[in-house]
Amino acid sequence: MEAQNGVSANGDTMEHSGNDAASETRDDDRKIFIGGLSWETTEDNLKDFFSKHGEIENVNLKTDPNTGRSRGFAFVVFKAVDSVENVLNAGDLTIQNKKVEAKRAKARQGKVFVGGLPAELSEDEIKAHFGSFGKIAQMEMPFDKVRNQRKGFCFITFENESAMKELLRNPKQTLGGKEVDVKKATPRNDQMGFGGGPGFMRGGPRGAPRGGMMRGLLGAKK
Repeated sequence: MEAQNGVSANGDTMEHSGNDAASETRDDDRKIFIGGLSWETTEDNLKDFFSKHGEIENVNLKTDPNTGRSRGFAFVVFKAVDSVENVLNAGDLTIQNKKVEAKRAKARQGKVFVGGLPAELSEDEIKAHFGSFGKIAQMEMPFDKVRNQRKGFCFITFENESAMKELLRNPKQTLGGKEVDVKKATPRNDQMGFGGGPGFMRGGPRGAPRGGMMRGLLGAKK
């Protein structure tokens, strides 16, 4: 089936999201980035400092995976959107005698694979349906040149990852009276192995001898 072998123009494949998306919450609009932190600043220090601007849901201080030492920046998620505005309007921020930078965290995009699309559905109808979950940055509608028709799947990239997560709460969507499958799309890694399936490249690994050269090498070892 085409839906099982869907690959987008930039090499993305589809992946089951399971129940992970259902457990996620929208937090991009409640998240701020804090940079220029002192190496000694801890998550507790950040909680104490930013709690005066609003109730905090989560603090994520980024650390070096090898040393465990702070990398000098963190993300703070508040429980209310207004708290982010409070921080951004607070002027200069100083934590442990060090001036730090605070700005709205950049939202990550989210991409999904949609399989089993009815042929009679127009691109505008598909866009209207999925656009109700969030602003769409890009739609990829693969076309079958042999059959001269659109293929039965597409890829949709949302400007905000939270829209994708909201959509994946219900991976079975109904369009044009037909149920379609929605899965998270992930980049294909062309360096992982052999064969022609999604996520793999054809032939042997780069640099490996082929054809007569390979047979010659094998013969020399006999």
